[in-house]
Amino acid sequence: MTEQKKIVKPGTDEWESLCQRCARCCYEKLDYRGKIFYTNKPCPHLDTEQNGCRIYEQRSERHPECVHLTPELAAAGFLPADCPYVAGISDYQAPEMDND
Repeated sequence: MTEQKKIVKPGTDEWESLCQRCARCCYEKLDYRGKIFYTNKPCPHLDTEQNGCRIYEQRSERHPECVHLTPELAAAGFLPADCPYVAGISDYQAPEMDND
């Protein structure tokens, strides 16, 4: 019998608890020909010492560019391969670092 992965609903405490606070998702990314690359430019609201958002609860209002993570976005290749949000997604293509 195969084990089914439990679906965790976005916006719940359980969903939020998956985050390991690495903050790599808070760095700008570039899409070049369908491949995602991380840049070394963090969001202006990221506390790089604590790896946390300074405005997390108000991020939608204060920083509309902030994307709220959903399972569909997680699967799209914006998160690092070791992120718990993408664990169990077969053939997941994680972003690469932009070396330029």
